[in-house]
Amino acid sequence: MPNRISYPTAIAHIDCNAFFASVEQAYNPTLQGKPVLVTGMGGGCVIASSYEAKKYGIGIGASIWETKKAHPEIVIVPGNFRRYLIYQRNFLEIIRQFTPDVEVASIDECYVDLKGLRRLYHKPYREICQDIKETIKKRLGITVSIGLSTTKMLAKTASNFRKPDGLTVIGGKDVEQFLAQVDLNQIKGFGSNTRALLKKHGIHTPLEFIKSSPQKIQKLLGKAGLEMQMELSGYSARSVRTAEALPKSLARTRSFHVTTNQDFIYQQILTNLSMAFWHLRRKKLKTTYITLMLRDQNYRTYGQEIKLPEELNSEIAIVKLVKNAFDQLFQPNLPYRSSGIITSGFSHEDFLNPKLFPNELETDQQISLFHHLDQITDKYGLKTITLATTMKNFSETDPISRLYLPYIGSVN
Repeated sequence: MPNRISYPTAIAHIDCNAFFASVEQAYNPTLQGKPVLVTGMGGGCVIASSYEAKKYGIGIGASIWETKKAHPEIVIVPGNFRRYLIYQRNFLEIIRQFTPDVEVASIDECYVDLKGLRRLYHKPYREICQDIKETIKKRLGITVSIGLSTTKMLAKTASNFRKPDGLTVIGGKDVEQFLAQVDLNQIKGFGSNTRALLKKHGIHTPLEFIKSSPQKIQKLLGKAGLEMQMELSGYSARSVRTAEALPKSLARTRSFHVTTNQDFIYQQILTNLSMAFWHLRRKKLKTTYITLMLRDQNYRTYGQEIKLPEELNSEIAIVKLVKNAFDQLFQPNLPYRSSGIITSGFSHEDFLNPKLFPNELETDQQISLFHHLDQITDKYGLKTITLATTMKNFSETDPISRLYLPYIGSVN
């Protein structure tokens, strides 16, 4: 490999410390310095803990009832989905004020490409990272740990090295010295099976891993193993992937024979809706606004906008809203030739596990349902399975139709 220079690339991994619990402490200052446990849906088990609570050795999934009985001084806080998303967006907004090159890894962590910012800010990368840390703490009241290095894998390992509120820098010439201080199980990508395989072939440490021949690593772990070896050696094999810019709007329209049939036209609107939301899920987007569109036989266009109570990409949750809007938009005896659904006000799909903090309009069952429906649609094409109200011969005894009865029964 060629001689290393300090920063052929400059990548930082920024990780919020005990994010859910830290947000609760920032939101409610009376919780500062106290052991705080955050509960998931139903409040029966622990899904996050503050650093003060971690000292008790309470793990994720522990029973709240048993924990409270053993440690009555611990503060129990129900998880708040929307609050964490607001903090996440503010967290990312602060980072993007320093650089637009941000890859979101989860709700509480991201990778940042800092290359070139030394010239812009007239300071070393370490000081830029320190500025990011201080800005987040000042504006949001939470701390982050940052790892700075030449690759994503090293940056991620470095951010975990000194917590909480740490800043660890690994320059190109410091890689081997740093890897001598960590174990394989401290590096993302080395699961128990991978470690067991490497151990069988005499590789017990990260340092031994990068010093092994590429041929041996490729034989054991394939192309992915070679990328990991490059990354841990200080040579970037995985660039920071910046999210695509959000579109302003997406539209799905359908033309049909001129008609005044209200039921038929409503079925077309629901077909538009299903197609629009399938595309949203494919693009991993959620929408805040949808607009119903009807065009009459003279090509005049009429629209009715709906502001959703929360960001969604599951159409079943809003059938009632769509039906109400359609009833306001539709004009009896006016012949129509096409319909459409326009979605706008987008955000990227959240990284938070919906089973922990379900939206009011999106239940676990709906999320699971649409996951399987989308798999069928991807394989067999659009309209393979669709909303029952788009079926001309809707039947309450049909198993597919019955699937949607809880949602459409009150609007037909």
